[in-house]
Amino acid sequence: MKRLIRAGALALAALVPLGAGVSAPAPIRIVINGNALPLKPPPRMVGAVLIVPVRRIVDALGLPFSISGKRISTAVGAKVVSLSVGSDIAYVDRTPLHLDAPMKEIDGVLYAPLRLFTDVLGAQATYDRRARTVTIVAQLIGRSGIGVEHVGKTIVRFGTVAAVDVLSSPPTITLGDSGSVKTIPISRNAAIEREDVNANVRVPGELADVRPGDFARIAMTAKGRVLRVIDEYGSRSGTIVAVGGGAIVLGDGQVIVPNRTTEVAIDGKAAAFGDLKAGDVVTVRYNVESNAVREVLASRAVAGARPVPGAPAITAVNTSASGALRPGDVVRVTLDGTPGGSATFDVGSFASDQVMHQSAPGVYVGTYTIPRGASFDAAPVIGRLTVGGQRAPAVQAPQTLSASGTPPGIADVGPAPGARVNSVHPAIYATFASGAVPVDPASAQLIVDGHDVTAECVRTGSFIEYFPEVAYRPGAVRVTVRVADRAGNRSDKSWSFWIEP
Repeated sequence: MKRLIRAGALALAALVPLGAGVSAPAPIRIVINGNALPLKPPPRMVGAVLIVPVRRIVDALGLPFSISGKRISTAVGAKVVSLSVGSDIAYVDRTPLHLDAPMKEIDGVLYAPLRLFTDVLGAQATYDRRARTVTIVAQLIGRSGIGVEHVGKTIVRFGTVAAVDVLSSPPTITLGDSGSVKTIPISRNAAIEREDVNANVRVPGELADVRPGDFARIAMTAKGRVLRVIDEYGSRSGTIVAVGGGAIVLGDGQVIVPNRTTEVAIDGKAAAFGDLKAGDVVTVRYNVESNAVREVLASRAVAGARPVPGAPAITAVNTSASGALRPGDVVRVTLDGTPGGSATFDVGSFASDQVMHQSAPGVYVGTYTIPRGASFDAAPVIGRLTVGGQRAPAVQAPQTLSASGTPPGIADVGPAPGARVNSVHPAIYATFASGAVPVDPASAQLIVDGHDVTAECVRTGSFIEYFPEVAYRPGAVRVTVRVADRAGNRSDKSWSFWIEP
């Protein structure tokens, strides 16, 4: 823990601004075919190499973008372009192209050298050092302006969600991008999908799951009928280990910095960012394009208070939960205390003032159904009791609640799909990315060419790895990985690679 706090303190120190007498250089601008992109995230200089945000430019060029673990890919016509974090070699189909520097992740944003877009994607690019402007000209652009993309006969509008109105008829989503605002009616039969980019998993959702501050893509016909809404967001869960300098540090070293639109709640009550404390369990939601922190939901343990003689008191609070939960699961909460009162309970910042009824003198019972879209870890259950206008000290149940409806992601795999290897003993592995509920290592399963080799694997909550002792014959090798989190949400992935003769 001391190491984590020390690391957090160092991370916070890095956030302190430079001296007042030093002015920071202006952010580097990007202009594509005459359209200026938003400054966040801006390009950066690393040594003598200019690196630019990959997804922002790929989107602006109207090209498809996919990410699997540490590997990204796009397509230019019939050619597939791929690149991995930490690698300075991009592949156009199977042809390698050496770049000036490796692709890297900075503050959750993937950056690559500008050369990726000139040599690989066939664009023309210049950098004016005095004007601090990158200008890109590309004939392959597919957009009719920032915020709109044409994909075949489908129109895709995209941007940050400004508002969601589920009560209007029809319901609407308002998007904002590059200073423009567009309100889009949502068709009754439109598909709604949620994607947590950290887990790299897309699941069905409801319009109510789309929140202001998320990044959304809305696919529609030429006549404006909405076919699909994809709500993209990022989330982090953890315990605060350090606070200061207008930022918090989580146990995994992640530094969370708010902006003026960040909403904060502590145990379901609106709060300020400065009210957060070390030891709070938080769930953070942020915009995947701008990296702006949109929401911080915190849960705080309740310190036991000594009851006052003759005053109302709670003697115990307990729940029926015995493990991680899924949407639709029902939790029973029981509170023992002074009879004849009114009792409620909270579930961290996710449910407040849940009504309880007195089933017997001094025994209060209530239930909580895990909602669709729930994603939280170690949320405390806090009981509250009022008798005759007097409030008893709140008491926390010994059991916390964790819930998720999103399956874990199978991020990076190896050998990569379609790869050709020259070893008859290839190392086969897959890495996992979980949301609020961690992966259950015992659930991980690996099947190679129809044979379950799990018993010979190394399994953790982060990966499964297999080093075969038997030699495989040259040719195609088929691999399937299955995994589940502790709530029982399951994922699987299959792919093939080839062993060269």
